[in-house]
Amino acid sequence: MISDNWLSWTLLGLFLLSLLYTLVVVLEEKDSFLENAKDFSFKQFSFKIPSWWGLVANEDDLIRWERTDTRYDWAATLKWEGNLNKDITIEEDFKNRIEELEMVFDLDSSDILMPGDFKKREEVQAGDLEMVRIEGTATQKGTERCYLDAFLIRDHRRQECLFATSLSSVLNGVVEGPYFEEMMLNLTWQAPEDS
Repeated sequence: MISDNWLSWTLLGLFLLSLLYTLVVVLEEKDSFLENAKDFSFKQFSFKIPSWWGLVANEDDLIRWERTDTRYDWAATLKWEGNLNKDITIEEDFKNRIEELEMVFDLDSSDILMPGDFKKREEVQAGDLEMVRIEGTATQKGTERCYLDAFLIRDHRRQECLFATSLSSVLNGVVEGPYFEEMMLNLTWQAPEDS
């Protein structure tokens, strides 16, 4: 029976070997991320990003990365806005931005971090920065299942804000999401020179 279908068995074996190779590569990425991370600066922030992220948009107020070495349905975006809306709280501002994306989060699989959750950061304690975050699976536009990790950072010294997102299919969020989280939670901020 095997000799009659040798081509099919060979193709199946090659497919399984390629899956095994992909698994090994992904596991090694997690171990080597910090060793091979690239420094990246945007406005007054510095980040450590994975070496395999491909920069697909680099504009004055917008940065976008995609995984260019695979066909992952994933993208990370940094959007800068120069005019901070001081008339609403950061929570209201963040809620409005999530609604603009037409996202409805699954309450049982979402994690929300409020400004108080970031109070260990020196620049947050000093009142220079304010941060919020939401992460989890959601439905976008009523039909599309996705994984979103989003941060809103207000720079009170400059009266500006940064909205950062990692948006993907549910499965790909598990793959690239931890790197985006690491990038955002470990960012460094440069105070204005007039301080």
